[in-house]
Order: sequence, then structure tokens, then C-alpha cells
Amino acid sequence: MDDPPIRVLLVDDDNDDYVILRDLLLEIEAGRFSVEWIATYEDAIEAMARDQHDVYLIDYLLGERNGVELVTEAVKNGCKGPMILLTGKGTRDVDMAAMKAGASDYLDKSEIGPSLLERSIRYAIEHKQAEEALQEAHEELEKRVEERTAELARATEQLKLELSQRKRVEEALRLAHKDLGKKAAALETANQDLSDYAHVAFHDLKAPLRAIHNYAYFLSEDLEGVLDGDQKAYLDGVYQAVQQGEELVEALLDFFRAGRWSDATVTIDIGASLQELIASLDLSPDVEVVMGCDWPTVDAQPTLLRKVFQNLIMNAIKFNQAPRKRIEIGWLPAGDEPYVLFVRDNGIGIESRHHEQIFGAFQRLHTRKEYKGTGVGLAICKKIVERHSGRIWVESEVGKGSTFYFTIPEED
Repeated sequence: MDDPPIRVLLVDDDNDDYVILRDLLLEIEAGRFSVEWIATYEDAIEAMARDQHDVYLIDYLLGERNGVELVTEAVKNGCKGPMILLTGKGTRDVDMAAMKAGASDYLDKSEIGPSLLERSIRYAIEHKQAEEALQEAHEELEKRVEERTAELARATEQLKLELSQRKRVEEALRLAHKDLGKKAAALETANQDLSDYAHVAFHDLKAPLRAIHNYAYFLSEDLEGVLDGDQKAYLDGVYQAVQQGEELVEALLDFFRAGRWSDATVTIDIGASLQELIASLDLSPDVEVVMGCDWPTVDAQPTLLRKVFQNLIMNAIKFNQAPRKRIEIGWLPAGDEPYVLFVRDNGIGIESRHHEQIFGAFQRLHTRKEYKGTGVGLAICKKIVERHSGRIWVESEVGKGSTFYFTIPEED
């Protein structure tokens, strides 16, 4: 598709000059330029204000006015097309004034030929297009900068809001932490008071229970030939009840001692400690204890660690109906984790639904007639192990024995 002709507005008050310039434009290339002629300054101002031409050729002399004034006023009125000033009396001062006013080029009429005129028009249009493209790019950039600035402003406000909210949350957390610390301290004091009270109460209960125990024994001895069957059964019942009460009080004292024991933490050779414990238990011949070798040393409270093993061993014997009761005691290395110690038996086993329950205080799965005890032994083990920053658990199946595991930190 052919390009549309270049629209040229020629402003010149001399008809002969107009004809010469028109012929020059026609000589360049037929049909390339569409020329409109205006002879007066006033008509030129009006036409250029409409800005409907691609280029303006303006003679310097326009009656009482001149082309520099026309360029200045046309630019002021919003004309954006390129303007080329033509003169028959060119001087440097006129050239500089024309450029300053906004003209794209300045040509001396006596030197104008088709080639020079075509090049000047082409350069003026291309220069103007480049200026407009640059202006558009500048405006687009300014628009993007404004949008980005607005986005940053919104983001800044959002950040300020979030920081303000965070400060409020942090302050609330600080106050809550402070309040929690006070409550924790108060709770610790209350627990300590309760523990002290319970320890004293259970300790004081031992004296009357011991007295009842002794009186029941004395009565049984003194009235041995006098009491009938029922009376003797009643007295035996009192004696057994007192025994159970003494056992319960002693178990509760052990439970509270587990949280209050003041033994210093020392380095313990577990193997040697276990051998001493097993020797002191005076186990019956039907009990076989198998121990592993190369036991590690750990940092713990000796009395408490001994209590854990003692309770687990005695439970392994108590809850065992095998003719040959076998107890295996060992340990498992655990890399960077605490050592895992275990006591395994071939006893009656425990249903999986009770694996957590049995570590609670006074949790019994059997009646006293089936198996004696207070239901506190495993709770004491749990308390001691947790005091050493460890944990305790069981793996067991009914009829297939049980394995109790617990962790304890290695030697520092």
C-alpha cells in the first residue's frame, strides 16, 4: 500500500516564491507532497493552530511580522509539526533565533534545490517523530514511575500497618509470657507446698498404721486360744488391711520422693550398679536374669536409677506365670540420641490399649487377689525417667511378655 502524501503548509507572502517552492517539491517526486499555500501571517496562525500538516515551510519576511515570531506564536498555540524557516537574507542571528523559537531547520532560499529541500523536510519530520516517540516514552516512564511510586506507597503503608500489628502482638505475647511466668511460679510454689504437705501427711500416717499393726499382732498373740474362727478371721482382716495401708503409704512416699530426691547427678557404670541391685534382691531360684555386656556410663542420680530398674524387675517377676521366669536387661546405642535401656520378660503381657494407661498413678489392670501391689510402681518409674529428661514406654502382647524401654542421656 502506497504511503499517503506529505502535507506541506507553505507560508509566504510572495506568489513567485510560492510557485518556485511548489515546483521544487513536485520535481522531487510526483505525488509525494500535498502543498497548501497561505500568504498572510494571520491566516498562518489560524491554520497552524489546527495542526493538520506534516511540515511547515515559513518565509522569514511576512509583511510587518517575521517567521521567527510566527514560529514562536504557533508553538505557543499548540502546533506540534516540524517548522523550517526560509529566508533570502540569512544571518547567524536569524538562524539562532529560529532554532531557539522551535524551528527544526533554517534554509537560505538562494541555496535551496530539490535535494536539499527533500533532505531538510525528511530530517525535520524524522526528528519530530523521534522527539514525539521520546516524549511518549518519557510520559510512559513517568506514568510507570507514578504507578510504581503509588504501589510502593501502598506497600509502605501496609508494612507500617503490619509492623504496628506485629508490635501489638509482640507486646501482648510479652505480657502473656510475663503473666504465664508468674502463674508458672505460683503453680510451682503451690505444687511444692502440696508435695510438702502430702509428704508430711503420708509420713505421719505411718505411725498410727504401725501402731494398729502392732496392736493387731499383740491381740492375735494374746488371744490365740480364745478367739473363735470368725473372730480370728476379723483380726486377720484388720492385720492385712493395715499391711496394705502401710504398703500404699510407702509407695506414695516413694512417688513423692521421685520428684524431690536431692541426690547429686554423678557418672554411673550401669552394669556394675545393676549387678549390685540384683544381688541385693535375693531372687528365687526360678528367676533367671540375663544381662548384656559392655554397659555404658551415664550421668544420673544413683538412687533414682536403681529404683527404676528395681520396679521394672519386680514387676517382671510379679506379672509372670512361667515356671522359669526369664528377665533380660540390656541397652541399645542410639547415635546422637540418649541411650535406650530395656527390661524384657516372658510374663503375661499387656493389651495394647493399656500401654499408656499403666504409667499413671494407681492404675491397676488386675485385682489385689490376682496380683498384689499399689499401682504406683510404673508411675514412679515415669517420674524418675522424665526427671532425667528421658521417656519411658512399653512394647507388649498378651501372653508374649513385655519389654519396657526408657531413655537416659549419655555421660557429658
